[in-house]
Amino acid sequence: MLRRMNTPNEGRSPISLRRRIQTLAREFGATQIASRTDLQDRTEMPPELWHAVGEAGLARIALPEKYGGSGGDFRTLVMAAEALTESGGNMGMVTSWMSRQLISRLHILGLGTQAQRDTYLPELAAGRMTPCMAISEPGAGAHPKLLSTKAHRDGNFFILNGEKAYLTNGPIADIFLVLCITAMKGERKEFSVLIVPRDTEGLELTEGIKIDYLRPSPHCGLKLHDVRIPVENLLGPEGKAFEAISLPMRRTEDAVFAASKAGALRNILRSISHEFSGLAENDDALTELGKLSAACDGLGALAFRGAELLDIDPVANANTISALAASAREWAGSLSERIQALIEHSGSSPSPSLAAACRDFEKSIGIARAAYAIQARRRGLALFEQIMDIRNQ
Repeated sequence: MLRRMNTPNEGRSPISLRRRIQTLAREFGATQIASRTDLQDRTEMPPELWHAVGEAGLARIALPEKYGGSGGDFRTLVMAAEALTESGGNMGMVTSWMSRQLISRLHILGLGTQAQRDTYLPELAAGRMTPCMAISEPGAGAHPKLLSTKAHRDGNFFILNGEKAYLTNGPIADIFLVLCITAMKGERKEFSVLIVPRDTEGLELTEGIKIDYLRPSPHCGLKLHDVRIPVENLLGPEGKAFEAISLPMRRTEDAVFAASKAGALRNILRSISHEFSGLAENDDALTELGKLSAACDGLGALAFRGAELLDIDPVANANTISALAASAREWAGSLSERIQALIEHSGSSPSPSLAAACRDFEKSIGIARAAYAIQARRRGLALFEQIMDIRNQ
């Protein structure tokens, strides 16, 4: 029987809490996710499974006890993510779960007013509410220079117009955190985030971009036509949301999602060992399997270190966290290629479930590839500038 994480947790050490939640996540993955053979084919989130996440106490992990949370931190979150993916074998489910956790922790808790925290956090902790971050736009991605969704003041309201795309959890969301332009300073756009309830007049869900991987994580688009939002729904600093919300979200996602990749890799390697038992007779294949197994631990360690830095000081450690996330992405990319080579070496075709898991692993590495390339170019330019400064001394 699946155990539920209870609160409060006073008197319990952070390490003990992390281990207990890790165990809970591992049990949930094995009993509630791995047992669902239909998940890789579903384009919608099974309501009963999403409800079960909240019932098990997995929605409250990284929120304070005063709001019904477990009092965990980012390290707790990555340990749970790794365990969920390893035992459940479905990155899509963990993607939706992690998205809810990060929005709750980073944005509502981190930047919300007291009224916003009191309104949303207890519902989020109980798993009765799902938030969705709405940044990307059709044809623009998340590039700030190309974003066009706008909101202007009208007394005590913002009037919001625009369109969003690629919204993780959009079809099941109760609130949307919409990044929009609220002012212009010359050629420079100033962004804000508005909390928009799903039932707001003028809000329309659209089919959006078709996503054929990371199922059953649901996605959709969003159209906003003269949507009136009270000023008190402004989340975080007005005009500074790209710096305060969008950039930290990308950096944090990249760091903590390395944990789910580590868990997914462990699950994939177990499936390969099960399906291609003939590899045990090949020394080279066994060696490669062992190297990949060790890489799981390394990838998980990178995620844990990134989470630790987030817990210590996310602002002061921002550059190091970004570097860890970039390293994890590069590492995962090379591991994906080696996994495919190992499967090809077996001489047999993988089962549909293994093929889907490998595809999810590969595709997850390509998410936000453009933003990652921009960061890499900046690092390269900084290196050249550093060398030139040394030469000119």
